Amino acid sequence: MKQRTNATGILLSRYVKINISVFFSLVLLLLLSCKKEPGSTPPKLVFLTDSGYVSQDTTLAVGQKIRVGIDAQGAGANITYFHIGWNTGAEQTVLDSGMNQPQLTYTYSITKTASETEGWIFLVMDRDRNFSTIGLTLFKSSSSQYGPIRSYPGILLGAQTNPEAGSFFSLIANHRYFLDEAFLHQDSIDLIYYFDQYDATLSSPAEADAPAIFGGPTGLVNWTVKNETRYDTTGIAPDAVDLATNDSLILAAYEPVNLKRKAKFVQPGMVISFKDPAGRLGLILVKELVPGPDGYLLMDLIIQQN
Repeated sequence: MKQRTNATGILLSRYVKINISVFFSLVLLLLLSCKKEPGSTPPKLVFLTDSGYVSQDTTLAVGQKIRVGIDAQGAGANITYFHIGWNTGAEQTVLDSGMNQPQLTYTYSITKTASETEGWIFLVMDRDRNFSTIGLTLFKSSSSQYGPIRSYPGILLGAQTNPEAGSFFSLIANHRYFLDEAFLHQDSIDLIYYFDQYDATLSSPAEADAPAIFGGPTGLVNWTVKNETRYDTTGIAPDAVDLATNDSLILAAYEPVNLKRKAKFVQPGMVISFKDPAGRLGLILVKELVPGPDGYLLMDLIIQQN
């Protein structure tokens, strides 16, 4: 399991907004060194300003959640690349995605970390390697307080061929489902457990390998709603999860750049950080695991209440 480091205090906040743009521009000049097409125009990239979206620098309490949306329009060439960066002193990649389309609208849920200041950068590039960037800075409120949590003890999920325990779990319903049942509740399925060869895996309907595990008429390839939960293994001691009374431990474990679409090689005693489709953060403590496609995973889970 990887060791944690605390990025808080690395940067000088009064220089952050300048550093973010300068640093990122220099990186882009190196990465995108190919010549542009003569006379070509970069894509148009703007923040969504509809109700419920944040589109400018703002101050947030630790753990507070916001939605940021972007709209990109190609100017004569399709958009082929989308990037989200996170900066607390050094730019790190949260998302890289390839595509080939004339327009992109994307909404991203951000949970304020414990960093004093953090920058978020959004970039699109077109087929001619013209690019546009926009960004905003989030500051930590001095009145930040930790929030309440919900506990889900003793969640038992069966692997894909387990005849007694389903592989799909809904946090909203606090209920476990087999595949055929989960198909009828697609919009509320958050967690999936399966065993792939020698690998015990936690994932979600949006994870790329899961459709190969759960096939048939109600298989994931036929789902119209595919929620995405992201995971990150931690070095937290198992006992700490049992003692948590607020979301301070959850927030300390949260690093947006490390979240992946699945947690692989799951083992008993492991503590896994996750972000659910609604943007809530949580921790999973793996209690027991019986390997194999007909085995199971027993876990305790805590998650932010709001």
